[in-house]
Amino acid sequence: MKILHTADWHLGKRLDTFSRLDEQREVLQEICDIADREAVEVVIVAGDLFDNFNPSSEATELLYSTLHCLSNNGKRVIIAIAGNHDSPERIEVPDALARACGIIFVGYPNTEIKSFHTQSGIEVTKTDKGFVELKLPESQCPLRLILTPYANELRLKKDLGAEE
Repeated sequence: MKILHTADWHLGKRLDTFSRLDEQREVLQEICDIADREAVEVVIVAGDLFDNFNPSSEATELLYSTLHCLSNNGKRVIIAIAGNHDSPERIEVPDALARACGIIFVGYPNTEIKSFHTQSGIEVTKTDKGFVELKLPESQCPLRLILTPYANELRLKKDLGAEE
C-alpha cells in the first residue's frame, strides 16, 4: 500500500500584500503528479490546509479542486485533517459531497466518519470516534487510521469531558 503524507499547505497565505496562490497551485499540481506517477492509494493531508480560519474563495476553490484531482475521480482515498490554522467546522462542511469521491474530512478529534463506499470499491468498514478502517480496492489488508486533528484546550476539555 502506497501512502503519500503531506501537511501544512497553508492555502491563502500571503506575504504582506503578495498572494502566493500561483506558487501554491504549482506545488499542489506537483503533488498530484507524484501521486499519479507513484500509483499512490492514499493521500493524507495532516493539518493546516488553510492559512487562517476564514480562507478566501480562491484558496477554498484551490483546496477542493486539488483534493478532487488527488482522488483520481474517487479511485484514491484522501484524508484531510484540520490543523491549528483551520476551522474544524469549515473543514467538515463538504464531507457529504466529498465522500462520493473518496475524500474524508476530519475537523474534530472525536469525529466519527460515516460509513460509505464508492463505485471504485473504497469502503469504510469500521468507524468510531477518531478512528476509521478502510477497505481499498487494490489492497489485501485494511487501512486503519487514528484521526488526530488539532485540538485546542477548549476542544480537548469538551471532547474528553474534562472540566479541568
